[in-house]
Amino acid sequence: MFNKLFFSDMSTSTIRCCVMLSILFWVAGLLLPAEAQPAQRMEEANQAYLDRHFQDAITQYEALLQEGYRSEVLYYNLGNAYYRAGVLGRAVLNYERALKLSPGDEKALLNLEVAGRQLKDDLLVVPESSIVRWWRSAQGVFSSGIWASIGLGMLWLGFGGLALWLLHPARRLKKLGFAAGWIFLTLCIFPFLLGFGRVQQEFGQDYAIVLVDETNLWVAPDEESQPSKLIHEGAKVRILDAIGSWYQVRLSDTTEGWLPKDVVERV
Repeated sequence: MFNKLFFSDMSTSTIRCCVMLSILFWVAGLLLPAEAQPAQRMEEANQAYLDRHFQDAITQYEALLQEGYRSEVLYYNLGNAYYRAGVLGRAVLNYERALKLSPGDEKALLNLEVAGRQLKDDLLVVPESSIVRWWRSAQGVFSSGIWASIGLGMLWLGFGGLALWLLHPARRLKKLGFAAGWIFLTLCIFPFLLGFGRVQQEFGQDYAIVLVDETNLWVAPDEESQPSKLIHEGAKVRILDAIGSWYQVRLSDTTEGWLPKDVVERV
């Protein structure tokens, strides 16, 4: 009876293991192709670009975006395809989107500057010092939440060091705690500043790119009002407000006015 019960228990355990493994392999079989498929399609779009079939590449990149895939590489490649196809407004839009995900990206900044030279309006990219570019690039390494977590971790390590200095009887450890406490309390400022800057990049300012050949900037949200300025494809505007089908915007020269929503697309 002992042997029978033993083999019965072992058989049940084996069956359970087999079922669990089958489920894991089934889930992996579902997930792996789903992850591999976008990469494969990206490669196909890249090959279309290399073959100078720019419209085919655009169609494939846009399809990936429509399905919810987002990355700075995807936006950068799409910007290149639009640039080669001569659609400068959408090239600028996608370079800006790539930079929103990866601030300070040298290739996207360079290509945005090249595209900007061909636009009719003054634009766009204000030259930045190497320190500013490094700082923007550092902000983009992590999300704002991760930077905040790093800052909080350093803050608690600083408090821990000072607690060690106050409470531990050993002189050597008191010195170590004092030094470590003030070092971590000082260093925690930088992750908080980087996180704050990342929040500003992600949520603080709302920009859009003009996608039509030319459009008027209006004094009021009504086409019966007076046009104040003519702006062209690729111009970058900051969205200040929205009323109905209109955006109130500010240009890079600080001129403010109203644009129909259908002539621009948000970055």
